[in-house]
Amino acid sequence: MKLVIAVVQNEDADSIVESLLERQFRATRLASTGGFLRRGNTTLLIGVEDHDVETVLDVIRARARTRIRQDSAHGAVESAAATVFVIPLEDYQRL
Repeated sequence: MKLVIAVVQNEDADSIVESLLERQFRATRLASTGGFLRRGNTTLLIGVEDHDVETVLDVIRARARTRIRQDSAHGAVESAAATVFVIPLEDYQRL
């Protein structure tokens, strides 16, 4: 089992969660802030079986978009579409 932690832009979060739900994956959404521009993000926690990791990553790749932000003191900054961590998970229970 794996825990997929995906930090995505707020603008993409609804689309990603909807696509995950269509494929019977559940996600816990957390509001988060960080990165160079300190913009609001959404962090998704997704517990999946090992063989489903690529499917979840494909959903995120298909729905997350890179954006150019103009409001930095350093000029235009490209923000990542998503930052994803895949971590071994010892146990996962829905109670």
